Amino acid sequence: MKMITDKIGFTPISIDAYVERHAKANRDDKPEEVRAWLQRALRDHKAGVKCQCGNPLWVIGSAVSGNACFTCITGAAGPDSDFEIDDAMK
Repeated sequence: MKMITDKIGFTPISIDAYVERHAKANRDDKPEEVRAWLQRALRDHKAGVKCQCGNPLWVIGSAVSGNACFTCITGAAGPDSDFEIDDAMK
């Protein structure tokens, strides 16, 4: 299976916009907790933390599933316009 090694294929989204979308779809999750999870995963990404397979972290997935890349979290070879935090794509 091909593993992604960069952020190509993702659709950028701000933390604020993602938290809003997440809150609408997951009414039991508190927005301030989701924001904290995303900020932790983004800090780890910016610090150079990698997935156990060596690929870059998928911040949105890592916020919920623990630090891992898109492929390890989803089993898919790569994103198909899936969201990623815009600050992680810089």
